[in-house]
Amino acid sequence: MTSDHADYDGIYDAPTVARYLLAGRMATELYPVSSRSLIHWIRRGLALPELAGVPGRRLILTFEDMVSMRVIAALRAHGVKWSLIHAAEVWLRKNMGHDRPFATEQLWTANSEVFTKLRDQIVSASRQGQLALEIIEDYLIPISGLSFEQQVARRWKPRDFIELDPLVQFGASVVQGTGVPTRAIWGMVRAGDPISMVARAYEISPQQAQAAVDWEDDLKRLAA
Repeated sequence: MTSDHADYDGIYDAPTVARYLLAGRMATELYPVSSRSLIHWIRRGLALPELAGVPGRRLILTFEDMVSMRVIAALRAHGVKWSLIHAAEVWLRKNMGHDRPFATEQLWTANSEVFTKLRDQIVSASRQGQLALEIIEDYLIPISGLSFEQQVARRWKPRDFIELDPLVQFGASVVQGTGVPTRAIWGMVRAGDPISMVARAYEISPQQAQAAVDWEDDLKRLAA
């Protein structure tokens, strides 16, 4: 099976994905992430099966792979065991008809399990689709921060004013709603141009420009 949007997926290496996850505003709610841990997860089969044997330096991840890694990190942070994450991934892949189900299904967690909706009913994906008790809905924690279109996570907003969309700038981070790469804004400001001038040049607000600079500063710090 392949993604219906394969022609538009962003392209990232493992260190870039790790930095994006660590720089996001929900980083403190995620399991500690590094490029090594991401590669380990992929080796365990928690991505496309054909990626499991690709050497780390040659490993290319798509936007949906990145979303999947973010979901796994969030589930681990909420205490979900590897065995249940793997069981959920296998069941979702089989029953939802997508090769990256963590990037296509809206998920929740509670009691260290993984839940999703199947035919408008809450079921435990980590327990082979077992129907959940109605009371569990009051305790579900959403794995949120993503925008879905036609059941596929198509955009991720890691911070206010910052967005990643595989249809825009090949998935690189941009100022939300503009398509302006955050790296371009950062480069002008760090070259000495005032924030206000850069904002006018790109027809964005000073707050948006500053958010782009702060985001890129954090990415550079994490890469150091």
